[in-house]
Amino acid sequence: MASSSRRFPYGAVLTVALGHFVHDTFTAFFSPLLPLLREQLGLSLTLAGSLTFFRQAPSVLNPVIGFWADRARWLRWFVVLAPGLTATGMTLLGWTSSYAALAVLLLAVGLSVAMFHAPAPALVARLAEPYTGRGMSIFMAAGELGRAVGPVLVTAAVGWWGLPGLPRLALLGWLTSGVLLLRLAHLQPVARHRRWNGRALRRWLSRWVPPLAVLIVGRAFLVGALNTFLPSFLYDQGYTLQAAGVRFGLYEAAGVVGALTSGTLSDFLGRKRTIALVQGLAVLFLWAFVFLPGGWRVLWLLPLGFTALAAQPVMLALVQDHAADARATANGVYLALSFVLRPLAVTAVGALGDQWGLTSAFGVGGLLALLSLAALGWLPGERNAAAA
Repeated sequence: MASSSRRFPYGAVLTVALGHFVHDTFTAFFSPLLPLLREQLGLSLTLAGSLTFFRQAPSVLNPVIGFWADRARWLRWFVVLAPGLTATGMTLLGWTSSYAALAVLLLAVGLSVAMFHAPAPALVARLAEPYTGRGMSIFMAAGELGRAVGPVLVTAAVGWWGLPGLPRLALLGWLTSGVLLLRLAHLQPVARHRRWNGRALRRWLSRWVPPLAVLIVGRAFLVGALNTFLPSFLYDQGYTLQAAGVRFGLYEAAGVVGALTSGTLSDFLGRKRTIALVQGLAVLFLWAFVFLPGGWRVLWLLPLGFTALAAQPVMLALVQDHAADARATANGVYLALSFVLRPLAVTAVGALGDQWGLTSAFGVGGLLALLSLAALGWLPGERNAAAA
């Protein structure tokens, strides 16, 4: 572990984290609204799960967006525009009148999400270096906080205005875009003097894509399934839409603490050990939540959220550690893999839920997430995480 006397740039990192918070507040609208959209459009769990394909399809552009961002000063513009664009798309979900219309709108939102998530972690990593884990923790904790606030905000807004009134909230996204424009106008990330050529990119892909794909699918059976179907699970258990949204928000709020803790921990403990620890615990807490009887089982949502959502900043830091000369490109590849593979797992969980119920589907998903940790052994060894 290398040490450095460079001070951590909290102001710059927190500026980007603000954009992540607001952006992901709006992306978190989907799951709490899904029970209403299912009723409005007559969707089965399988069809509802398949909507993730449309949300994630634009992610195939993430490597291209990252490639551009590594070669031009475009990172800030992607980061600036995305909160306003995503807010507009997500607040229009309730205006759709068919599955096809909903799918098209989710495609547009997915493009905006790709615009933000490909370059933003790379920008944070360049700003925070050598404290990449700490930077990823702050960045991801902001996103998790947004995903905690989003369900509470959208269910309250539906209570106030109904689905047609949600576009009023889009102003928050555009105000955030304005703040980011002002704050990032003169921001200068740390520049790299080398960039990947075609051979280096192919070498990185051949070594990293297979184990990352296994880990991503495993996490999708755990986190992707929970993020999509947890409100529906609680709703089917007899909770009101608002009560399910609040509990989903508690799960996400615990994830804020997990994300804020795990990246910094991995700077010292190591990336792979931290991922194995938090994901293994998350599976145990998931099984406790779905299988143990009693009205108090909802309390398992807190440790479940803490551990299940803690691995993502560490995964991002791991990728950034091994791709310092083309961070946005590597991050784009990772996110493309994540967003393409995740819908497969989520749709599979939805199909299992239609067949056996969500309790059994969550149980199977947890087992697959646990087995996927074997892929950590295929990844290269640790590189220079910093000691504070």
